[in-house]
Amino acid sequence: MISSTFQFSKTFARQQTNATKYLNLSSITKTLLSTQFRQTSSTAHHDTFKIGFVGLGNMGLHMCRNLIANRTPDRGTLHSSTESIIAYDINPSSLSKAVEGGATAASDLLDIADCSLIITSLPDCNSVEKVFGALMEAIPTNPPRTMTAHSRVFVDTSTVSPLLTRSLFDTAVGNGHILVDAPVSGGVRGAEDGTLTFMVGCDANTDTLDRISPYLKRMGKSIIDCGGPGTGSATKLCNNLALSAQMVGICEAMNLGEELGVDPIVLADVMNSSTARCWSCEVNNPHPSVATARGRGKMPASREYQGGFGTKLMLKDLGLALSAADEVGVAIPLGATSKQLYQLADINGMGEKDFGVLLQYLKGRKV
Repeated sequence: MISSTFQFSKTFARQQTNATKYLNLSSITKTLLSTQFRQTSSTAHHDTFKIGFVGLGNMGLHMCRNLIANRTPDRGTLHSSTESIIAYDINPSSLSKAVEGGATAASDLLDIADCSLIITSLPDCNSVEKVFGALMEAIPTNPPRTMTAHSRVFVDTSTVSPLLTRSLFDTAVGNGHILVDAPVSGGVRGAEDGTLTFMVGCDANTDTLDRISPYLKRMGKSIIDCGGPGTGSATKLCNNLALSAQMVGICEAMNLGEELGVDPIVLADVMNSSTARCWSCEVNNPHPSVATARGRGKMPASREYQGGFGTKLMLKDLGLALSAADEVGVAIPLGATSKQLYQLADINGMGEKDFGVLLQYLKGRKV
């Protein structure tokens, strides 16, 4: 069970030690990356470089489509003209949309096992663990820390526990593969526009990041090296911890201002030109009037909070952050309060809506 991974303090230290053993494997990793990502010209003309993409939700579908659409000389790779992007999702509708964008549909998750580069965008720890486990069982095992042409490079863009990421990294490297954690920030709008920020945690070999970066750049605009395995996941949890409280503050301010007779659009304009300016106010404002004024359909609040970053997903991320904070003895009282508020919204049937729907919960309304 995933809950067993949250014995954080001792396990954290032990996994850092284990990961450190692998951080010195630069020569081995470089061999793999040279084989996988630096094919000779003669091979490149005859072989198809297979990329697997698993998880076509609100974020993953746009990311997958951009990975295909942005295969241009300035944002492509050595393999861009000989690539095959194979997509998989349990939702047939999402898979069909990926195919419309140029992907090849995988009939089964195990079809992805044949891909050299495997990118995942999944909703929670359990999904990541199950997908990774199934693929590892289907992929031929190499001797520990021995990289070959048959090794795989996993890039997980999901938001999960840093402990789980380090555990999967150990498993991957122990079986002759590479795993990089690269969660994203920018929301659904960023995924659609290709402006995401990737927070990357990987081994100490700079070739790893250098070789996956061209693929990440086709889906986003910023790639940040956060450190060793698991640091990308840790950075993302900290970012979403701050975001959760940020949205609570904007919802409270918009609600109070409207009740005091201030036009929500005027209030948002003032806040966005003052010290309250932030992503939750400017890019993803939770008030329907403000969102509609900025362009109907652009913000979730203008379409009854459909799409966007789900309240349940924010709850999941806050749960991970609180568990990690508890185990390392760090107090995050605002995070705990924010989690309670989003949990109440979820209980009242708003869990599938964008987390800005908290404004409606504070107003006592149901959406």
